[in-house]
Order: sequence, then C-alpha cells, then structure tokens
Amino acid sequence: MPSSMLGIMYVDIMREFRAEASETALMLSLYRGLSFGGCMVGNLIMRYVGEFPCMMVGSFIGSVSFIVAVFAQNVTTVVLLVGVGAGCGFMFPLLLAYSNIGRAFSGKAATQFLTLTAIGGGIGLIITPYITEFLLREYEWRGTCLISGGLFLNLLVIGVLVQLNLPDSPENSKVFNWEDQKAIFKSRAYSLMLFSMVLFGLFGFIEPWFLPDFLVSNGYNQKDAAFLMTVIGTCNLIGRILAGVLEPLLSRTKLMYHWIYIFTLMGLSHAIFPYFIHVNPALILASVIYGITFGMVVSQSAPVILQSLSSDLYPTGLATELTIYGGCTVLGGYVGGLIRDVTGGYTGVFYIASLSAIVVAFSCGILLSVEKLYKRKTKPCVHIPSISTITHL
Repeated sequence: MPSSMLGIMYVDIMREFRAEASETALMLSLYRGLSFGGCMVGNLIMRYVGEFPCMMVGSFIGSVSFIVAVFAQNVTTVVLLVGVGAGCGFMFPLLLAYSNIGRAFSGKAATQFLTLTAIGGGIGLIITPYITEFLLREYEWRGTCLISGGLFLNLLVIGVLVQLNLPDSPENSKVFNWEDQKAIFKSRAYSLMLFSMVLFGLFGFIEPWFLPDFLVSNGYNQKDAAFLMTVIGTCNLIGRILAGVLEPLLSRTKLMYHWIYIFTLMGLSHAIFPYFIHVNPALILASVIYGITFGMVVSQSAPVILQSLSSDLYPTGLATELTIYGGCTVLGGYVGGLIRDVTGGYTGVFYIASLSAIVVAFSCGILLSVEKLYKRKTKPCVHIPSISTITHL
C-alpha cells in the first residue's frame, strides 16, 4: 500500500511546498529502495537481534513516520520521514512476510502459500489508489498520512499473532554466516533467478513508469491511459491468482521452467505497445498479457528461491533477491529515462524491455537443457548381463 499511496500523494505534497518534482519524487524512490534494497542489511540485523523485535520496532517506526510527517513544515522533512523512516522500518515486515512462510511450512505447501501471499500485493495495488483519492479529497495529504499511519500500526498486532503461532527458528539460523552467502550462488537456478530479477527490475516496470506519457505523446488522452493502467492492474491481480490456483500443476516441474513462455509473452507485450500504438484492440491485448505475466512472475519469485535453495539458506537467498530487485527497480526509472533522452522517444525503451524479457526466457531455456543433460549424465547405469535364449529357458 505505501508505494501505491505515495505515488498519488506526492503531487499534493509538491504543490503545497512548491518543491521540484525530482525532490518530491525522492520520497517514493527512497522508500522503495530502502524497503526492498535494504533487505540484506535487515536480514543481518534480524540474525543478531531476533525476528520478533525487528518486526515490532520496524512496524512501529514505519507507522509513526507516516504519523509524524503530518507536522512537517518542508518537503525535506517529509522525504526523510516517509522515504527513509518508513522505508527502513517496513523492510522488516516485508522480508518476514515471505521468510516466515518458509519456516511455518515445508515442501509444496510452502510453495503454494508463498504464491498465494502475493495476491495481497495485487489487491493492494488495485484498491489503494481509490482509498488514497478518497482520503486526499476529504482530509488532504496530512490527514491521509495520519490515517495511513494508524492503519499500518495493525502490523504490530499481526506480528504478535504470527509470533504466537510460528515455530521456533533453528539456533544456527540466528548466527550470520558468510558461508551461507557464498553457498547460495552455487545453485545454478538461483544465480539465474538473480540475473532474471536484475533485468526484470530494470525493465519490467516500463509500462507503469512510461506508458501514460507515451500514449499522451501519441495523441491519446489521460482517460485512455488510465483505462489501460486499470486493465494492467486488474490483470496483474488475475495473474497472481492464476499463479496460486495453478501452483499444484505448475510445480510438478521447477517453476523457473515456466518462465520460458511467461517471459516470452511479456516480451511480446512490451513490443506490441510501440509497434501497434494506433491499434486500440492491440493495446488492450498487450495490457492484458503484460498484467497477467507480471503478476505471475511476482508471485513465483519467492517460490522459485525456495525450490532453488535448501530451507536453511532460504532466508539469506530471499534477502539477497529482494535487495537486488529493489535496487534495480530504483535504477530502472532512471535507465528508462536516459534511454528516452538519448533516443528522443519511448519506442526504444519498450523494445529494449522486450529484448530483456526474451533474454530471460532464453536463459531459462538454457537452464532446462543443461539440467536435463546433467541428469542424463549422472543417471546410474544398471548393467544387465546378457544371456542366451537357451540358458534363459
């Protein structure tokens, strides 16, 4: 909810303080960068301090940061409180939301629940803009921050309930070990997954970032852009639900193998937007394909890590992935804007995003081929001695 909420609130904050757009947008960039990109540091702190204290303190700091921002007298204070304070605080609930499932469940149950967990994020992306617009209309941005901070305090209650029902963590997981950090990269599937998340973080958000401006610059109005963004958001939720419902079927093989066709379709959707920019049905189709594939990838990322690493390495692998993914999403907007400035338009941005998705799909295809070849070579050869027909009789 905070990411979607801040994207709408920042306009009102910028107008009140008459601040630059880049300065105000730093609030959202810092929040996303710290809440996702700080997960490796968060995992290290939890190893020494404990998960429950980090959940309580992090949730409290993040919620209070929104509440205290109500009294800010300049945009810098808002950026520090909401961007830095809430970002650092909420990285703990974000990380624990996934790592706790890995502890509470095992095997296919863990994979299924991890996939279903992402549905909450999809629902948040859809309902948060409507909630935020209502609160801004009734209470302006300061009242919105105050009510939101009170809402986020419910994380404290959730933390207590989880703690009362969660199995105790193994003793060896409470001590940070650099060997664990090295061991996760020995997995071919996990290393490829990180490579995929780098490209996905850099170019997977091209549509939310640049599609509205791209449409307006090609003769469409803001209502058309809002309609396509609504289609993308709705299909994003559908994709997350499909990933959860189809999980028992998809998990018969490694989930990463399914990324071959999922990322191929995503790459196709990226390319449709500039190629068929004046064909409305094609734009709607591309929005549907992009939304569904985006939702499925987001839902399957944590289960892919669980399938690629042992249970004791899962928290470290998850924190590393979230850190890299968060850092790349922060850089992605800048990289896309730089490409736009160099090429003079958004067409090159969409085509590069399409190419990056195809590269991920091709890499997953190589992983499938290599692992099948490896299994064939390591398969034990059982020698059956040949005997004559007469001896057999």
